[in-house]
Formats: sequence, structure tokens, C-alpha cells
Amino acid sequence: MKRQVCIGTGLIGIISASWISFLSWVVQPVQAQPVSPATAASTQAQQLQSSPEPNRTQDQQELQTRKLVQEEVDRAFNHTTSLLNILLAILTVLPIIATVLLYLSRQRAIQELREQMDEQIQKEIETQVQAELKQQTLTIQKQMIELGKESLAVTRQVQQQASEFQAEIDQLKTEFETQLETLKNTATEVEREKDRIFQQITSITLVSTSKDNLSDEKKRQIDTLTERLDDLKSKSSSLDLDINDFVREGDALFFARRYLEAIAAYDQAIDRTIVDTNNLFAAWHGKTKSLRRLKQYPQALAASNKAMALNPDDSLMWFERGYLLHIQGQYAEALEVYNRVIADQPGFYRARNHRGYVLLKLQRYEEAITELNKSLELKPDYGNGYYGKAYYYLLHDQPDFALDNLERAIGYYSRYKTQVQTDTDFASLWSNPRFQALVGVPVP
Repeated sequence: MKRQVCIGTGLIGIISASWISFLSWVVQPVQAQPVSPATAASTQAQQLQSSPEPNRTQDQQELQTRKLVQEEVDRAFNHTTSLLNILLAILTVLPIIATVLLYLSRQRAIQELREQMDEQIQKEIETQVQAELKQQTLTIQKQMIELGKESLAVTRQVQQQASEFQAEIDQLKTEFETQLETLKNTATEVEREKDRIFQQITSITLVSTSKDNLSDEKKRQIDTLTERLDDLKSKSSSLDLDINDFVREGDALFFARRYLEAIAAYDQAIDRTIVDTNNLFAAWHGKTKSLRRLKQYPQALAASNKAMALNPDDSLMWFERGYLLHIQGQYAEALEVYNRVIADQPGFYRARNHRGYVLLKLQRYEEAITELNKSLELKPDYGNGYYGKAYYYLLHDQPDFALDNLERAIGYYSRYKTQVQTDTDFASLWSNPRFQALVGVPVP
């Protein structure tokens, strides 16, 4: 601060000295210009001596002298006045300048003092922070040491648990491998059992699909095989069945008269089949027959359309379609289908028998009896042929011949004992004593 005051004082001194020098320089020419009285008198005496008319010119010269003196005095006064004004202005400005310089010096001093204080405060803060950091560092180091000790203890405990866990894993792995091997062996045995069951089902159903019925012995075998398959499926949920297996399962369930389950199996095959046309056709064919047995005839016809689209030349499928039309009373349409089947396979006795029955419904009796006799020529033990002939004789009011043929039909197929009791085509025989004795149950 003292240094700033000294600088301000020095500046004021320099300015004052400069103004004094300036005034000295200005005043010097003014002092040289005024004319002294002696010089004026000498000049006037010379003029009087040289003038031929001293009295006349004396007044003029005096006037001129006075005039010159007055002008000199005025000029000197004006000059002095100007200088005084300038000096007064300078004297007025100097305190202002000094004040400004003092103010600036004061501000500078304040700024330096503030900077010094800030610097001192910063040093104190840094010292305090360093002390706190040092204390915190020591605290953290102590905590880290404690944590290190705890971590070491935990690590040892974890290592011990890991060893125990690894031992358990090894034991479980050994047990799992043993169980897996057992499951593999079981799965292999399950697959083998499945293959044996389907081979036996195939050997029975393939020779019976054209007849849709089995002997009592074959039925018992099918029932046993389906029970074994059900048991196998219940024990092994992961039993792998392919498309052919589902078709064969459907066939077995069909002959076991489990038609809803058969349809479900056929649907499984249908859903899985992509390019296997043969199995897809077999599945639709089996579904058609199952729906017919459930008397869902419109659905059965729709299924037959799917099957015939895959194999339009299959005689059994055409026969199935004709039978669906037949049992729905569409006799003319059924006759056309049967005609096509017989044209392709003249020895198809079932088609000839059904054609004969349709001809009876159409009242074409001579053609009908001829067709029924032809079916029996092709297969003499065909009970359906005798059942058709019994209906033919009943239509011709010959109940004894009708009962004779019905008795032969029941002799080949015992199921007719039950069927004939609800078949309205034979309603006129229900009160006949011989009929009642034949079927074994009185018909109301």
C-alpha cells in the first residue's frame, strides 16, 4: 500500500513540475515585449529633434506613445489573465487527479490484501484437508486390514464348502449317470416292447381291414395288445411314436371298438404327416370308418373326400363312400358307387352284397337276388349275404325262407342276434315265435 501512495505522490510531482516549466516558457516572451519608459522617451526625443515642427508634432507623438503604452499594458494584462486562468485550472485538476490516483492505489491495495487473505485461507484449508485425508487414510487402512482378515476367514470357509459341494456334485453325477444308464436301458426295452406290440397289431389288422370285423379270438388279441400299449404309454411319457405307429394304433383301437380314441390316434398321424401320402391316406380312411361307426355320417363323408383326394383309385375307399351313402338312404348315389367298385373288382363280394341290398331298396328285386347270390358264390360263409336274402324273402312275404336265411346269417355272425332286434326292415318278424326263439330274447 505504501508503494502505491509513493507512486501517486511521484506522479503528482511530475505533473506539477511539468506545468511550472510550461508556464516559465510561456511567460518569458511576454516579459521581453513591453517597452520601458526610458526607451519611449528616447524615441520621443529623436522624433522631436528630427521634426521641423516640434510644437505641432509633439502632441501627436505623445498620443502615439500613450497609445502604444496602453496597447502594451492591455496585451500584457490579457496575457497574464490567461496564464492565471490556466494556472487556476491546473490547480483545480491536480486535486482531482490526486484523488483518482489515491482511489486507484487504495483499490489496488485492497485487491492485494484480499489476494493475500485468500491465499492464506487456501493454505489453511489445504492443511486441514490434508490432515483429514491422512486421518481418513489411516482409518481406511485399519478397515482394510480388518476386512482382509474377515475375507481370509470367509475364503477358507468358502473353500471348505466348495470342497464339500464338489464332493456332493461328484456323488450326484455318479448317481445321475447310473440313473441315465438305467433310463437308456429302460427306454430301449420300451421301444422294443412298442415294436413288438405294433408288429402283432399289424399282423392282425392288415388282413382284416377289408372286412372291418374280426373273429372273437382276434378281438381278444387286439384288446390285449391295446391294453399293453396303454400301459406302456402310461409308464413312459416320452414314448416316441411315428406316423405309422399312430395309424396302427388307430386301427387297433378301431377293432377294439374304441372309436373316439381311434379318431384321436388317426388325427395324430394326420397332424404329423407332411409327405407320407400312404400313411396319410390310411389315417383318413381309418377316421372315415370310425366316424361311420359313431354314426357321424356327414363328418365321415368329409373325411372320405380327404382320403379319395390322396388316392382316387382305391376300391376300398370307394366302397366306404358307397356304404355311407347307402346307410343314409341315398340309394341311387350308392348304387353308382357300387357299380364302379364292381367294375374295377368283379370279385369284391362285399360290394356285390351291398349292391344287392341297395337294389332291394330300389325295388329292383330280380337284380337284387342275383347280386346277393353272386356274393355268396364268391364267399359261401359270408353271413351278410344270407342277411340280405332274408330281407329279400321277407319283402316277398315268405317269412319261413326269411327265417331260414336269417338263421344261417346268425350262424356265421352272432352279432346279427342283436342287430336284427332293432333293424326295422325285420319289424314284421319281431312277433314271430320262431324269430323270438332264434334271437333268444322276446321282442316287445
